[in-house]
Order: sequence, then C-alpha cells, then structure tokens
Amino acid sequence: MTKPAQSYLPAPAACARLEQIVAHCDGSLQVRLGETHVPYALPTHASAELRAFLLPHATINFASAYIARLPGGRVFGSGNVLSPDGQLIARDVSPDFGKPFSDHWLLTYKKIRPPVPLRGTTAVIATTLGVGYSHWLLEELPRLIALKPNEGETLIAHADHAYQREAFALHGFAGNVLPAKRYTHHSGEQLIVPSIGHLTPTTVRALDGFTAPLRQTSSTFGERLYISRAKARRRRVANETKLWAELAAHGFVKLHLEELTWQEQINAFRRAKIIVAPHGAGLANLIFCAAGTKVIELFHRSYVNGCYWQLAALKGLEYRPLVTAGEEPLAQDLSANRNDIGAELDQVVRALTT
Repeated sequence: MTKPAQSYLPAPAACARLEQIVAHCDGSLQVRLGETHVPYALPTHASAELRAFLLPHATINFASAYIARLPGGRVFGSGNVLSPDGQLIARDVSPDFGKPFSDHWLLTYKKIRPPVPLRGTTAVIATTLGVGYSHWLLEELPRLIALKPNEGETLIAHADHAYQREAFALHGFAGNVLPAKRYTHHSGEQLIVPSIGHLTPTTVRALDGFTAPLRQTSSTFGERLYISRAKARRRRVANETKLWAELAAHGFVKLHLEELTWQEQINAFRRAKIIVAPHGAGLANLIFCAAGTKVIELFHRSYVNGCYWQLAALKGLEYRPLVTAGEEPLAQDLSANRNDIGAELDQVVRALTT
C-alpha cells in the first residue's frame, strides 16, 4: 500500500521580538526587575593580548527581562517560539547562534509538520542549546526559576538528564514535562514564555538561592581541582598527561564532571580554592564558587570564548585565562571550537604559584 504524501507547512516569513508578536495576539508581557547594563571587570592577571581581546565585551546592554503570555502560540523544536499563524519567529527567545537577528534556520526549513495541540497553559523554558549543561544552567534554568511552581499544566524543557529532573523537583513543578526535541511542533491554548537568562548579577543571585538546599558543609574532592575533558569529544587538553603530572605534584584532584551528581558538582566548586580547566561547559559551575577562588582557564588561540570570564567577574573570582604563545591572532572562530588545547606548563605553574 502506498503511503500518503506527508504535508508540510510553509516556513516562517520573518523574525520579530516576542513583545511585538504578543501585542498583535491579545497577549501580555510583564517586565521583571533586573539589570540591563552590566560591566564585567577585565581579569587583572591576564596578558595584555587577552585583555585587549576581551575589552569589547567588558560591558553588555541587555533587554529587560520579562514573562510573556501568548494565546495560541506555537513551539517548534528546542524552544523556538512562533506566532499563532506560524508566520513569525520570536527571535529574542529563539536563538540561532552566529546569525543576525533578522535571520534564523527555520526561515528556510521546508519540513514543518502541522502542530500538535496542547490543552491549557504551557510554559516554555527550553533553549536552543539547553541540551548542553552550560546553556541549560545559565540560560534555561533561570527561566524555570522565574515561574511559579503551579504556573502551567505543561512544561516544555530539556529533561533527559538527572540534574534537570532534580531542578524540576526543587522548583516544585508538578505538571507534565514535555521534553524538547529538535523537530517537534506544538500549539498551545496559552503559552507562558520567560525571557532567556543572561549573565547578570540578578541571574547569579537567583541561581545561588535556588540551589541553596543542595549545599553541603564540605566536599570530598578537596580545594584544588583539575577539571578534565579527557572523556569529551572536543576541546581536550592535547598534552594532558604532562599537565596532570604537574598538577598532581601540586596536590590537585582530577575530576570528570560527567561522572558526578549535580549536588557533587555544586559542592566541589563551592569548596574549591583553585580550579584549573580547559574551556568547557563544566566551568558554568563557577557560579557556585566562593569569592576569591582562583580559576585558570586554558584556551586554543582560535577559540577564546569569554563567557566564563564574565561569570567569574560577577562572582569576584581571581580569573586567569591562558593561551599558548604564537603569531596567530586570538579569535572566537566557531569552526575552531572543537580543537584540542595545548597547555604551556610553565604558564600554568606561574599562574598557580603567583
């Protein structure tokens, strides 16, 4: 028997801010308190080359945080919010990294299936890269915290990992969690959409307060931590054997964070005095560190991403970024974010001991 041809909907025609979509759909948008202008102190101990590279990102202006209500709104894939007719993408809550606001991969996607209806109120907290720990912790979890425990019968969120389910329980959400999947398409009677979390003092305080019940008075891992990416698929330390021999001689403990519970990660970082790590998602846990903790982050020259410098600045950490010497200019080239990182041992030892 011949299968019937699959019918697809037209792709969205344009991008807009969620505020504009809500205004045309009899929805509402409630602005929340929070900073819109955030300075990040440049790291005192960074090289002149790194300080110059980070300087353009030392102050960021954010739009005001909000919670929007969108009657009949749609959700496609990992949290992309669409207007009820599917013609507009709410670009400020539907990231497509590396593209301008007016562009989005969905504008040219040809296989959008008809939406599955959802009854009642559906809260959308899933973010595009929330499947990864750092984006989940710093962008998606703040959206959950912004909601009341009983706000909505359904929650669209990333939910594959134990730490995500632990967060739902800690929040008190008792409804149905609909896991965010890349090509799913839903329409809701009423969507509740919080703005995406940003690295601001308000976000730091909110996450600190939310995770307070998971704090312990001690950690079994000690005060000197090396965060290894040996089990990751990218950005490993190319000469980790030599680096680890040096760090072990200085009393460090090696951690593979993917083997730890969320509570263990929180308390390991909370009790640490010195942390050494290649750039990677585990450093989002710097949000749990005490002020004054020394952090040595290792970078490849072609991919220097300052997000954890900004987090360290908000937390008052002693942050020391390191790159290998070379003539290649520093860059944040997305095509290089898989490159392994070479650690210069003399640099690391100086950062440890001065």
